Amino acid sequence: MSDQLEFDISLRFAGFELEAAAEVPLNGITALSGPSGSGKTTLLRAIAGLEPQAQGHVRFAGEDWNGLAPEARGVGYVFQDARLFPHLDVAGNLDYGARRRGTPRGLVDAVIDALDLGPLLHRAPATLSGGETRRVALGRALASGPRILLMDEPLTGLDRARKSRLMPYIARAVAGFGVPALYVTHSAVEIGFLADRTLSIAEGKLQGWSGAGPRLLGQVTDAVPGQVCLAIGRRAVWLQGHGEVGEIWALPLGQDYLAASEPPGLCNAALTIEALVMQAEHGTGTCDLDVEGQQISIGWHREDGVLPEPGARLWLSLPRLLARPIQVNREAYESNLT
Repeated sequence: MSDQLEFDISLRFAGFELEAAAEVPLNGITALSGPSGSGKTTLLRAIAGLEPQAQGHVRFAGEDWNGLAPEARGVGYVFQDARLFPHLDVAGNLDYGARRRGTPRGLVDAVIDALDLGPLLHRAPATLSGGETRRVALGRALASGPRILLMDEPLTGLDRARKSRLMPYIARAVAGFGVPALYVTHSAVEIGFLADRTLSIAEGKLQGWSGAGPRLLGQVTDAVPGQVCLAIGRRAVWLQGHGEVGEIWALPLGQDYLAASEPPGLCNAALTIEALVMQAEHGTGTCDLDVEGQQISIGWHREDGVLPEPGARLWLSLPRLLARPIQVNREAYESNLT
């Protein structure tokens, strides 16, 4: 059986045409990225069965979805505007998602725990903050026991601080419940933190794939409420988040890390870690590094354009630390370390 979401979709509106075909792995988070008006939301809706005029086919793990109503596809859809039921409290919204699909109570309780929704259960949607509303919307989708999450810019309108607090919840939902996600966004910050891969779209046409940004993997060796200790090779660092010992987490380098050819000494970086240059590509300006036994590639930017030689040592400094659990088998992770 295929472990992919396959689609070949065409759709025409006045002044807009969508032509999109791809095979999307059914693991982790796939970002669908492009400028406003590029067709991201239209494609997501067509996959969910919410665009009756769409032509072509959609297959999920080898199962033909053509002609299936949205509710028969097992999709958990998270809209931009949350769309909570105003006449139900948070508990009622979560139970609605579960009753639609007949999911067990145990799953609902697990969702409440994972997204820290317990204190909100008896609150009305109108009393929730923007961040709380997004968590409840995600919880309602998960409580339905979906086979895949389709998320349409779920963090739009939030400032960076609120996004930083909410992104780990999204990552934990995907990793903890084993539900793949197709995540629409144009935010480089969200892509850098959440995406395991990115599919770009512009003017209704898919533009191609790119992989995850540079990130280090670590194993949780200790956990207390609100914090985990992440071991990255010989280094250990405490991070904010909820996790369990033995989980594998990804620490994205982000866009504002610094790479230096000399030790930085005392600085205000949240983490400085040494790396060995394995290879330098003069054409692309990228360096392949060994960092605590892991292979990553980074861009090397210097005014003189000089790249470090293989065997040279670099120091990576990260101004902030934001990590997330990912779906990686612990044994496979350990065996891949050099």
